[in-house]
This record gives sequence, C-alpha cells and structure tokens, in this order.
Amino acid sequence: MKKTRAPDLTDERIKLVLDTLDGWKGKLTWDLLIEAIQKITGITYSRFTFAEYPEIANAFSLRKEALRGTWKGERGQPRDERVRAALEQVERYKAKIERLEEQNQLLLEQFVTWAHNAERKGVTVMMLNAPLPKPERDRTKGVK
Repeated sequence: MKKTRAPDLTDERIKLVLDTLDGWKGKLTWDLLIEAIQKITGITYSRFTFAEYPEIANAFSLRKEALRGTWKGERGQPRDERVRAALEQVERYKAKIERLEEQNQLLLEQFVTWAHNAERKGVTVMMLNAPLPKPERDRTKGVK
C-alpha cells in the first residue's frame, strides 16, 4: 500500500514546531520531535521535511545544543508547582529568545547579501528603501 504524503507545513504548523522546540525538556531527537508533533497534529512528518525548513533545522540544532547534557535528571527542582511552572516558562522564553536572535542574525546576513547584489545590478539602497505605492482602494473594477 502506498504511503500518503503529509500535508505541507503551513506557517501555523511551523510555529507549532518552533514553540514545541522552545519548550522542549529532556532528550531531543528528530524521531522524538516527529512523535511529539504527530501527537499534537495527528500528522506524521519526516525528518527530511522538517530539515527542509531552515527555521526548524536551526531551532532544532540550537535547542539540542542547549539541552546537551541536561536531560539525564531534574534534580534540584523547587517543590512549589507555581515556582516550577514559572521557571519552565522562563526557560521556554529563553529558548525562544535565543532562537529568534539566531534567526534575526541569519536574516541580517541575508539582507546584506541582497543589498550587495542589488547594488551590483545598479539598484541603490535608496531605491530599495522607497515607500511602497498606496493601494488604489477607492477605485472599483470597471468604473472609470
């Protein structure tokens, strides 16, 4: 029987994967991530599908690096559930900040590349920074 293809990753599903990685605790592998996303969405994606999206691949690598050596035990956790939940939320936010800072750096590098290539083709930074034209909302189709 032919295996059916998983639906494309939408922006919403990519955000779900990134949020899942930001809050990840314990050992992290592609298989575990795939299983976690399957439990949430009911869709089984492949490692290769996730790896095709740079934001997912980068977030996975960053989170894996951050978790390296920390998944073997959770000793020293506070007893108060509210404090523990707050600390977990802080960890999620820290992971998200780290991922977004890395993503921002990649976008800045991409912008520099684009600006350089545009300049080589005669497009100036001033031309690139020109405001977009205003949409013609008052006009209706066919009316002159």
